[in-house]
Amino acid sequence: MDREQLNLQNKELKIINAIAHQLNQAVELRTALQSSLQYTVELLDLHTGWIWLVHPQTQSVYLAASHQLPPAFQQHPERLSGWCWCIEKYLSDRMDTTVNISEITCSRLKDLQQGTAGLRYHASVPLFSGPEKIGIMNVLSSESQQMTERKLQLLHTIGELLSMAITRTQLYEQSKSRGAAEERQRFSRGLGEQLLPTLDRLLIKLQAAQLPAASDVDQSLRESEQLAGQLMEAIQEMQDTLKEMAETEQRQPQKIKYPGPPLSPRELEVLHQLQSGLTNKQIADELFISERTVKFHVSAILQKLDAANRTEAVQTALQRGLLSV
Repeated sequence: MDREQLNLQNKELKIINAIAHQLNQAVELRTALQSSLQYTVELLDLHTGWIWLVHPQTQSVYLAASHQLPPAFQQHPERLSGWCWCIEKYLSDRMDTTVNISEITCSRLKDLQQGTAGLRYHASVPLFSGPEKIGIMNVLSSESQQMTERKLQLLHTIGELLSMAITRTQLYEQSKSRGAAEERQRFSRGLGEQLLPTLDRLLIKLQAAQLPAASDVDQSLRESEQLAGQLMEAIQEMQDTLKEMAETEQRQPQKIKYPGPPLSPRELEVLHQLQSGLTNKQIADELFISERTVKFHVSAILQKLDAANRTEAVQTALQRGLLSV
């Protein structure tokens, strides 16, 4: 072992540490996912990324976070709705580990001639809570590049951290509705008490080994690998804990739905009025449209957000970041 390996290991653990701390500090899941995705894309020298999540109640797939989307998606968000190859593979149980970036040509980009920023290929990181599908993280590069097993393992570890944060948030929301204070305390500590101290000790050890005065790089690497083993054990322990809690939730299996079309600008305007509690007539007066048109837009909003009523539509929109409090 040499200093080059030490530097590589240090860089990888800094990435994991940055993401773990971000997931632990963020109050809202959407903010945590957005920051973690940005860290992942930038620190792995990629270009773009997005995260699909599966809504735990409706089983509909929706875009939860994105970073540096190409113009083809920014200007035409409807291109991120409907079928795509990686979601189909994930839903059909043919994707259970991180798939190499050179193996997937993005089905949403491959036939576009303009606005792609040269992007074509992505690695897909499946996100699971035990056996339950909870989402996919896609990270994109402009070139087909065979990722090393080490980088794929790093992506896999990042995916495990994201999966735990997503599961923890969902369980927290469910326990809040049941008033289960003990459960909330049990997993709200999570990353802060189990993973982060191990990560911090590991980084201190690696940084010390990188100093010019470090006399025994091999010994430092051996010690750091022991700490890395402890880190993976902590991750596994948290996964097992979250899996046990998830198994107590008696969820009825449902068919997972592909991403729906985005809300139009006018529908977003109506949605903001719904959040304010306005009636159809008040919305019509506010936006200078007919009540019939308002009813049409409200119906479209409920369908696109898979909501049963206006209150549920607003709650779903808040969760997805379409509205702010």
